[in-house]
Amino acid sequence: MTMNNKREILYLLLALSPAIGALLLYDQLPETMATHFGANNEVNGTMGKNTAILVLALLGFVPLLMRIRRSLDPKRANFASFTTAFEISRFGAALLLAAAGWMMVAYNLGYHIDIRKIILIAVGLLFAVMGNYMTQVRPNYMFGIRTPWTLANEEVWRKTHRFGGPVMMLGGLIALIAAFFDGSASVAVFIAAIVVASLIPVVYSYVLFARLKS
Repeated sequence: MTMNNKREILYLLLALSPAIGALLLYDQLPETMATHFGANNEVNGTMGKNTAILVLALLGFVPLLMRIRRSLDPKRANFASFTTAFEISRFGAALLLAAAGWMMVAYNLGYHIDIRKIILIAVGLLFAVMGNYMTQVRPNYMFGIRTPWTLANEEVWRKTHRFGGPVMMLGGLIALIAAFFDGSASVAVFIAAIVVASLIPVVYSYVLFARLKS
C-alpha cells in the first residue's frame, strides 16, 4: 500500500468516524437528534436519527471530493508546488468534520459539551494555519484566494497570496481568541474576524490588478 493510499484511508476514516460511531451507538441515540446549535449552545435545529447519520456519512467524503476536484483542475500541474498546503487543508477539513460530528453525537448521548467554543477554536486554528501556507499556493481554480483578478494575472496571484497569508493568520488568531468570549459576543467577533480577513485580500487583488492595467 502506497503512502498516498494510506493517507486517503486515514482521511476517510477520520471524516467518517462520527457516522460510524453513530451507527455503532444507534440504539442509544434519540429518534430526533439535535443537529444545529446557537451561540449559547441552545438547540435550534433537529433531524431524524437516520437523516442525521446519512448527513454525517455524506460529509465524510469531503476530503475525497477535494482530491477529485483537484484532478479536474485545468491548472492541476501547479498543485505539485504546494502539496503540503493542500494536504493540510484536506486533513484540516477531515479533522473539523470529525470534531463537529462527534460533538453532535456526544450531545445526543447526553454529554454536556461547549460546542460553540470547540468549533470556534477549531475553525480559528485552521484559518490561522492555512494562512501560514498561502504564500506557497500557485494559480489554480480550486484552492487559495481565487478572484477574477488573481486568476487573470499571475503577478496579482503571487502578491495577493503573499499579502493575504498573514492577514488570514491574524484573522484566525482573533477568531481563536473570540472563542473564549461569552455568548453571542464570541460569535460576532469570530464572524467579523473571518469575514474581514477574507475580504481584505479580495480588495487588495482588485487594487493590484487595477494598478497594473493603468
